[in-house]
Amino acid sequence: ADSMQDGERIRALRQNAEFALYTPGGQFGRPLSLEGMFRKPAPAAMEDPEVLQEVVSTTATSLLHLVGIKDADPVSSKEHVFLSTLIQKTWQDGYDLTIPTLIHWISQPPIKTIGVMDIDTYLPEKERTALAFRFNNLIASPAFKAFMDGEPFDIPSLLYTDKGKPKVSVLSIAHLADAERMFFVTLLLNRMIAWMRTEQGTSSLRALFYMDEVFGYFPPIANPPAKKPLLTLLKTARAYGLGIVLATQNPGDIDYKGLSNVGTWFVGRLTTERDRTRLLEGMADESIEGISRAELGKLIAGLQQRQYLMRTVRGGEPILFQTRVAMSNLGGPLTRDQVRLLVSQSGYLPQAAPAPEPSQIPVPPGPDQGFFVPEGTPEPFVHKSSGEGIPAPIPAPVPPPAAAGLTGPPIEQVSVAPQAASGIPVSYLSGTPGQTYKPTLAGYLTVYIKDDKRNISHTENVSRFTPLGGGVVPVEWDNKLDLDLALADLDTEPPAGAIYADLPPEAKLKTSFTAWQRALVDTVWRESAVEVREHKKLGLVSELDEEERDFVARVNMVAREQRDIERDEIEAKYDKKRLAIEERIAKAEERVDRVKDQAKDAKVQSAISFGAAALGAVLGKSLVSQSNVYKSATAAKSLSRASKSSGNVGRAEESMERVEQQMALLNEDMEKDIKALSERYDKAADDIITTTVKPLKSNVVVNAMVLVWMPRN
Repeated sequence: ADSMQDGERIRALRQNAEFALYTPGGQFGRPLSLEGMFRKPAPAAMEDPEVLQEVVSTTATSLLHLVGIKDADPVSSKEHVFLSTLIQKTWQDGYDLTIPTLIHWISQPPIKTIGVMDIDTYLPEKERTALAFRFNNLIASPAFKAFMDGEPFDIPSLLYTDKGKPKVSVLSIAHLADAERMFFVTLLLNRMIAWMRTEQGTSSLRALFYMDEVFGYFPPIANPPAKKPLLTLLKTARAYGLGIVLATQNPGDIDYKGLSNVGTWFVGRLTTERDRTRLLEGMADESIEGISRAELGKLIAGLQQRQYLMRTVRGGEPILFQTRVAMSNLGGPLTRDQVRLLVSQSGYLPQAAPAPEPSQIPVPPGPDQGFFVPEGTPEPFVHKSSGEGIPAPIPAPVPPPAAAGLTGPPIEQVSVAPQAASGIPVSYLSGTPGQTYKPTLAGYLTVYIKDDKRNISHTENVSRFTPLGGGVVPVEWDNKLDLDLALADLDTEPPAGAIYADLPPEAKLKTSFTAWQRALVDTVWRESAVEVREHKKLGLVSELDEEERDFVARVNMVAREQRDIERDEIEAKYDKKRLAIEERIAKAEERVDRVKDQAKDAKVQSAISFGAAALGAVLGKSLVSQSNVYKSATAAKSLSRASKSSGNVGRAEESMERVEQQMALLNEDMEKDIKALSERYDKAADDIITTTVKPLKSNVVVNAMVLVWMPRN
């Protein structure tokens, strides 16, 4: 009960959000692969030189930190400059970064100079070899291999499931060594920045990044790799709807100058003078809204258990509040067995990555085959002199593939290709001498799909191959061959030693090709379409390459923004009514006070009148004198006025109660309107529909239709 959370609210949280406990570098939780952390940043980050340079620099710093080269200055450290150059070139060339690739290029740089100096002069081969060995030892370590296993690292995947359901991702790094923690946190912060830059600015909360114990990552003097990206987030994250919450139990070792960007402070009890002094220097001016820094320090020192002081940049006096009972037994750090239990209870089932098929395993490239070495297949690290090269492997000759679907019974064969209708282009797919070639009809088309209402403009090139047979229907475009051949892949000259099958008589008529072309357009038009997701109420349509998760997240974000706008309008409407009622309450209170004062005066006057009449009756010469009668009448009138004044007080208080009830009803009405508004927008994703958009038949254009002679099995 003290937690102020009932079972229904807890069930609603579990139903509306997924919880995931990740253990990067450990297999006892949900493993998280760091491969994704070295991917080329999003286009928005790549196009921003300042952001790109920051991501490159901090990535190089964290990698060097991981292999034991600490405090590498981005300007004066030769290793840092060299590594940053390699990382930036990899990404700008359009490739993802891998550590095997990095080792290869440290040993054999793809660049000749750094600045104006020759690479061997700037960083001699001996030093590059030593650096390469450091990274080679890293990936050879079984402990580091655990960082490469697990779910791909991706910020949107940490925030939402594949279906767009909100996700609470807990990244536990308690099991890592200090250098590994710094490495992981730095890369995580960099990826947060790169993802953040791809989002539109908003005043609504998009996501929340919470870091429990920032000690060591944001010190007042040193500059560890994580400090710079953390400072960037503190300065700019709010503009993108990203909330940052940092917690620490070591307030004396935090860079409070950097924390000046924090908008809200929650301060618990601090028992040492040093901690209070450092904190107040960072969060408070000499005085805050009438309270001095010294008084604020005493207030913090006197805080009780679960009691906190809150200060916001909006101004006003600091607020004291007490937290509810935590819904946790506060048993300290989780053990590995506890993590395993929590992960198993969440329903997570680890999935082993499928082994690549032999045809999918890439071959290590030679020095003339480009800058990128595919991950998992780097060239062996071999120390070579600068003049030596690695010869590129000579591929074995590959026989031409037989066209699928071109098998059949023996047919009449000739050594010269039969003539088709006049004006029909003829091409050949090269084979080996002595092979038999069969006629195939190939169509090359461009499909334009356009929908101005949904802002869709899509162009797709389509190629279609079908056997040209001699049956009742010589051409059936639905009977397509599984071929991927561009027009440029075909030869215009007949191959030597080829043997040709007979050509159906229909192929000698130009009208046949005209009909077949119309049939091709009909077939491709029926099959051509794009599917998009849309939310009609919000006017949102997904991009053609936008994943369901990302579109659902975008819908929810726009819904929250619209909800916040309408909520502000509701509150503004009720604020006007509340202001009017508050004025009536103030007048009612004033009237009650005035009537009470009048009633009090009336009672006093009545008491005086009765006293004077009684005294006159006792001391007067006659009990029925005119003066005594007058005084008695006056006393009676005073008593009547006092009685009326008491009644006026009661009526004034009743009137004030009615006005206060109106205020309570007004607040209830506002809460109902806000609740209805939230219910309307909280389920916005339920209104997403899938729409199929087809092209106009006139937008299916045949670029070429060719008679192709292909070798058969």
